Amino acid sequence: MKLWRFGLLLSLGFSLGLSHLPAQAQMIDAQVNALVEALRLAAPQTGSGDDGYYSDWQVKPDNVTRWSKSCLGKTVTPAQFESDQATARKVITCVMRDVLRDEYQASGKNEALAVRRSAAWWMTGDPTKYDSKDTTAYTQVVLNLYQKRKSTAASGSAATGPTDKPATPATPDNTDKPAAAKQGTAYDRYMKAGYAATEKKQHQTALLYFKRALDERPSDSYATQAVRNVEAYLRGEKPTTSTQPATQPIATAATTTQASTAPTIATAAIPAPITQQQALGLINQWLQAKAQIFAPPFDQQQATNLTTGELYDALVKPDGVLTWLKTNQAYYRYGVQTVDSIERFAANQSRATIEVKVTEDRTLYLKGTIAPQQTDFSAQQVRYTLELVNGSWKIADYKTIDGSLLERSVLAVNPSVGGNP
Repeated sequence: MKLWRFGLLLSLGFSLGLSHLPAQAQMIDAQVNALVEALRLAAPQTGSGDDGYYSDWQVKPDNVTRWSKSCLGKTVTPAQFESDQATARKVITCVMRDVLRDEYQASGKNEALAVRRSAAWWMTGDPTKYDSKDTTAYTQVVLNLYQKRKSTAASGSAATGPTDKPATPATPDNTDKPAAAKQGTAYDRYMKAGYAATEKKQHQTALLYFKRALDERPSDSYATQAVRNVEAYLRGEKPTTSTQPATQPIATAATTTQASTAPTIATAAIPAPITQQQALGLINQWLQAKAQIFAPPFDQQQATNLTTGELYDALVKPDGVLTWLKTNQAYYRYGVQTVDSIERFAANQSRATIEVKVTEDRTLYLKGTIAPQQTDFSAQQVRYTLELVNGSWKIADYKTIDGSLLERSVLAVNPSVGGNP
């Protein structure tokens, strides 16, 4: 799959100004406006662009400049896009008009399905993933908001204006949020969205958000507990503690009260966190091993040695990547593979996140023929999540910051073979 992103779009090309469809297939302004508003309301809101995404819709900066030039005939900077919601809405309306029109045709003129497909495109870049495991809840949320918006407009009731800000999602008690949730960081946005999804009993969606928050702060107790609680919900068990965070603030260097009253733990019992150099060494091991894992002999032992959790399951389960490659007479071949720079590193005793810029030459051969959609030679920023398992550090997940799952994306080639890990 491509990572759950709520509008953090890939730099995909699309055609603007397509020829009009017959009248019955055209997307009237009310429908497009309802979709644009639904995407805005479905996106986590921080009111801050310091996480690298802009406006209430959370758009990548390169898309801001590219889309504004195509839609407005001039380039708008991300800062301008962030500060002028009317301009942002105009650009996104321009983009989504063509997307919704295309998906209306692709869905057999089924309006509800077209909206969900459009939401999947917005989230992952692939409209066919509207009902996949990790996107179905989101696309349904967008559809519900879309239908509510259309209904409100049709009844003549007052609707949210182009410059209105969305209301903060309701929570049982906003005072229960950690102090850091008032700040505008990616961590805060993920946590806020996770709580909102939990309240709506969208547990799979909530789990993804809380895991992303944990990627941002590997040592965070709130995200850790939230992941445990949601996993318990998914197993049909009762969480040991409330999903909402406790009232005490997150510990910082300036917070000493909690530390002074906490029970003493023997230092020897706490493993040292992985170092940046050790994490980099593990990434290099993985890069070198991929040629044996993703091609004959499809070395599952190396996958076992180097991976765990979500990544391990996606590789070796019966409907996973290795089975797909073998079944479809496919394999990857690698050329250049280098780590160019380390962009970010954070770690605690059992979990770490490292983001590196990787230049990689990757080619997928399918029945002896190159598959262009799964072939790339470029530099990308990749986020690796590492976990300590039985004394050994392993890779639990990896994806580009845009959400691409690289080798695992082959599972989308044929939906009948494999799922969306």
